[in-house]
Amino acid sequence: MTAQWIWRSEGGPSPVNTFTWFRTVVTLDEVPADGSLRFGADSTAQLWLGGHPLRRKVTRFHEPRLRTEQVDAAAHLTVGPNIVTVLHHNWGPITTFQRTQNAHAGLYLESSWLNSDESWRWKAAEEFGSDEAQFLGLADQAPRIRFPVLWNARTARDLRHDVIGAADDDSGWARVAVVTDGPWPREPAVVETPAQRESDQHPISILAAGHAARTTDPGEHSPSMLAASRLSPDSGMARDADALLGGRPVTVTGRAGETRYITVDFGRPIHGYPLVEASADIDADIDIGYGEIALSPFDGRALVGDDGWIDVDGVVAKGYADRVLAARERRRYELPDERTARWMSVHITFPADGTVVIHDLGIVKSQYPIEPLGSFRSGHKLLDQIVTLCEIHAEVTMSDAFVDTPGREDGQWIEDARPRAQIAASWYGDTRLRRLAIRTLAEGQGADGQLHPFFPSNFPAYPAPWDWSVQWIAMLYDDFVWHGDLEFLARHWPTTQRLWTRLLEDVGDDGIWRTSSVLGDIRNSIQPTEGASSGLITPWIIERLRWSSIMAEALRDAQNAELWAATAERMGEAFRRFHVVRHNESVGAIVADVYDPATGEHHGYGQAGQVAPLLDGSLDGREAEDLIDYVFPAPDASPPSDIARWNNPTTAYRVLSALSAHGHHDRALAHLLERCAPYLPGHPRNPVPLALQGPDGGPLPEYWISRADLALAPGEPNPAQPVDATGSHGWGCVPLLWLHESLLGVTFTDGRRGEISIKPVSAGLPFVQGTTVTPTGTVSVDFDPSVPRLSVEIPADCVATLVLPSEFEGMTVIDADRPAQPMSERDDIVLSAAGRYTFASADLGDRPRTDKRTR
Repeated sequence: MTAQWIWRSEGGPSPVNTFTWFRTVVTLDEVPADGSLRFGADSTAQLWLGGHPLRRKVTRFHEPRLRTEQVDAAAHLTVGPNIVTVLHHNWGPITTFQRTQNAHAGLYLESSWLNSDESWRWKAAEEFGSDEAQFLGLADQAPRIRFPVLWNARTARDLRHDVIGAADDDSGWARVAVVTDGPWPREPAVVETPAQRESDQHPISILAAGHAARTTDPGEHSPSMLAASRLSPDSGMARDADALLGGRPVTVTGRAGETRYITVDFGRPIHGYPLVEASADIDADIDIGYGEIALSPFDGRALVGDDGWIDVDGVVAKGYADRVLAARERRRYELPDERTARWMSVHITFPADGTVVIHDLGIVKSQYPIEPLGSFRSGHKLLDQIVTLCEIHAEVTMSDAFVDTPGREDGQWIEDARPRAQIAASWYGDTRLRRLAIRTLAEGQGADGQLHPFFPSNFPAYPAPWDWSVQWIAMLYDDFVWHGDLEFLARHWPTTQRLWTRLLEDVGDDGIWRTSSVLGDIRNSIQPTEGASSGLITPWIIERLRWSSIMAEALRDAQNAELWAATAERMGEAFRRFHVVRHNESVGAIVADVYDPATGEHHGYGQAGQVAPLLDGSLDGREAEDLIDYVFPAPDASPPSDIARWNNPTTAYRVLSALSAHGHHDRALAHLLERCAPYLPGHPRNPVPLALQGPDGGPLPEYWISRADLALAPGEPNPAQPVDATGSHGWGCVPLLWLHESLLGVTFTDGRRGEISIKPVSAGLPFVQGTTVTPTGTVSVDFDPSVPRLSVEIPADCVATLVLPSEFEGMTVIDADRPAQPMSERDDIVLSAAGRYTFASADLGDRPRTDKRTR
């Protein structure tokens, strides 16, 4: 038998917010040598074998090109009957950030021992409500994620009893229908990324517990029910709830009509599946609400209170909460849809006098399986705190994609994804998720060559602004530099050609790129009107054109290689001639946000617009230094009053890199500390009440111009911030790139040749120590400037050019194999054998040794 797509034998092809159980029994005479299977579902599904969860969701997809999950079930297969169950959730043809259209619901399993076919059975999962009211965002009621979960556990027992049941008992189950004309591939390919890594996560503290007074009928699932509750904390109940932190149950007692609550703090945003394990002597209702951020950066209002109140309407969508109508027997309620929470509040409503025992409370964390290969330590408390916060943000925004605001939009935004993919490579050694991003975003290209900003999605946002679309080019180039894989590059070359064909239509004979389709420094920079030119984004286009020319040469596409290189040169000359202007007597060269060729006028001057020309060599040395001293002045690069601060989070990396590229490492570090200080735990500039800061502080902001920066009065809106900023945004982690490239000083330009550069810089830190991943393996750097002493370790198949830090200047530097000589008279050191190398002053006495004697 071959696998077939299956669906319900009754009802429509695409019902909205509908849960369905599917089931089959496979009787094995022996356990197969290959226990793997391929699992696909539209919209999504959870897969169990004998009651053991094998998958909790499938990877996002473009419906006509859906791919399957590779699942290894071997550990749970047994001789005899094996019961396979699937909880399928069809979203229907709703607008989302995470899928394209849902033309037809379906389920697909394929293996040597199990296939989906007409022998399967199905029944409606009636315990899950099918309300079609989708979560709608605060901004213009835009569709956000899926639907609230309403789980009536009193209509069905748990999975083991009601769904698994006896192997030979099919009562209440109907035969499935085989779908022969579905929208999916007949034999789907396997997705290129591994399954999510999942684990139960528990709170680190009880924020508060006590009584909740409802302003709405507790029997109704009102969107604002939790946010409208008035809370009365009870210190005794909070102490009792501490038992949960030690893995012990807590008993909650209530009278008829009362609501009790417990609000817990996970200390950091957790993404996954909320869980409550409970038993009761009454039919209690349990409402679960979520919070990510304590204070709104938009208007300053509290979104979480130290009394345990959470404004569940305040960030993601109105009524960001779920409800379980709990059964009396002990059950583990693991919600079948993802949520993101730093704080989680559980409200228990008693219809009669009784008790509810909470045995467990937490979230099944579900994240991309990263391996922490990279690191950075400095001995500077604040910087080490920033590293921790960045790592938290990097992980929480990696699930089945590089996700923008998991739990709010959950979309794969191109602009966010590119630097996140770079971090995934250099800190975790993973490039598979980048390849998924490249493929799926390319699938969203239109006939005109433009891209959707966060494909796969049916949200009506096509096309992406050009500064975001060309980030796809940057990701493709990053992959090429890392792998040198011409087959992969050729597979995506038609997308590249179509994109440039359309974009270059807007480049005039004068070399000026005219378009209004840019975002620039979001919510902060001046936007070009039609016919005007973006000074902020034009250098991006030039840089990515040059990268594309390099890729074209590698593919022997001589025509495009020549065309793109020549166009980049022409645009570069025009940029210098038309976009770079004199701002005042202090600055001979500065870039305006917008140049209008029709009038010759320039508009808007900001920090963000200066980083590209500082990095790409558009300015000469004197111009660059004057510009830095004016726009990014000492001591911490805060701008003068006539220059707008940068706001877009990815600009953080570009600003730090631009300052370091011109030797201002100390100023770059001071800038990073100044920008991040309001988000660090216990810092005097942190406006969050201490009880809500947690051990790691955070979150790092979605956009960086704060209320304090603008000196806003209470309640006054911040125009640089969205109304619904979240606490789980991947943009905030981009300083991790700067730490590796500019302080550890490890860079490479071609992974195929294994050539790297190591140029450590102390930037005034006590020490600089860490590991970064390169295409040939990990590189470690340990530099103590006070001695000075430097150790580096390189992998095999690597040639490293080492530039000793300035602290060695004028010293006689030794290692185990070279004769002592003054640093000022020696060439850069070339290391070509795997191992650790240590360098220090000859005045230290003992000669340090290296692990390898061969250079």
